[in-house]
Amino acid sequence: MAISLKKIDPNKFYTIEEISNFLDLSSQTIRKFLREKRMKGKKIGRRWHILGKNVINFVKE
Repeated sequence: MAISLKKIDPNKFYTIEEISNFLDLSSQTIRKFLREKRMKGKKIGRRWHILGKNVINFVKE
């Protein structure tokens, strides 16, 4: 179940799993968007971290 963008804090970092729940997409799709640089994120170690404002901007595009 997708949630409202108003519940996403623009200054908080989210994991791929959280973003996939927010957008009702698979985690593999989110990873693909990050690899293709369609969505901005930071890879720290082996994990991706996506800033809330980047998720909001991605959805608005």
